[in-house]
Amino acid sequence: MCTTRNWKAGILAIAMILVCGSANAQHWHRYYRPNRVVTVVVQPNVVSHVSNRFNQKERLAMAIAYLETHEHLTIRQYAKMTQLSMASAEAELDAFAIDKKKPIRLVIRGKKKVYIKRQ
Repeated sequence: MCTTRNWKAGILAIAMILVCGSANAQHWHRYYRPNRVVTVVVQPNVVSHVSNRFNQKERLAMAIAYLETHEHLTIRQYAKMTQLSMASAEAELDAFAIDKKKPIRLVIRGKKKVYIKRQ
């Protein structure tokens, strides 16, 4: 009789260990971290005063005329065209793209920023 009681106690202990282990595994299996939402606000952070032979209206007209004949405009092409530095050219194109009244729109292609004509 003592052996039966020991067997029953052993089986009960093993069953409780297995049930607790299973419950613990289910607890960690269902635990998840919610996805984080990241909002990126793009604003030109470069303020530069440009002494150039073209004013901003003329440079905008040059960019629009370029986009009439080409699919897209890169920062490097705009910098060569207007004789601005790369940082100034990027800041100015970003300012054009942010203004909804101007017909230039920013598109990200891979790692590259390109500007296209707004439809």
